Amino acid sequence: MQKTQLSIQQQIVLCLSVVLLFSICLTIAGYMAGEQEREKIAGFSSDGAVATGTITKKYIRVVGPGRTWVYWLDLTFTTPDGVLHTASTNVANTIHDRYKVGSPVQVTYIKSRPEYFHIPDTGPTQRDVGMSDGMFRYGAMASAACLVALLGVLYRGGASGTPARQSPPPQQPRNGTPHRGRQPRTSFGTRRA
Repeated sequence: MQKTQLSIQQQIVLCLSVVLLFSICLTIAGYMAGEQEREKIAGFSSDGAVATGTITKKYIRVVGPGRTWVYWLDLTFTTPDGVLHTASTNVANTIHDRYKVGSPVQVTYIKSRPEYFHIPDTGPTQRDVGMSDGMFRYGAMASAACLVALLGVLYRGGASGTPARQSPPPQQPRNGTPHRGRQPRTSFGTRRA
């Protein structure tokens, strides 16, 4: 079975397509994260409530190729309507060290959406919104640049009118068996014409 090799133009198109897809994902993620952070900040200021919760579990997860430690706290809190909420939150190591399992913790949550909550020193800030907006902005610029480059490569390839070079098919001997790359035997020291 003959393997086909991509031309230089096809390789460039493939690379630009992958980068374009990645930058579009980054743009969407940045937009959604920014909107969620804005919603949380607005909700905490207009519809926020405070409850006393309890730390139920502390743990560290090691993630990524760099073996990064990510610190987590599991907690429970009860809203005034008597509903018990169980949640997990990712925290800095200094906050993680501050609490023990079973210790009380002040939980600020949004009354209409108790899944949005934070403990002291972990609430959303304008800095978080700015980081998400930056991710959205740079992702959008990268998407636009990749799209322009991709269209340019495709247009240039189509407008040049020259067909892509293809390697010639392997030659077969007249008896129908494929040529296996053997060279004809020559006598040592004889001169070739």
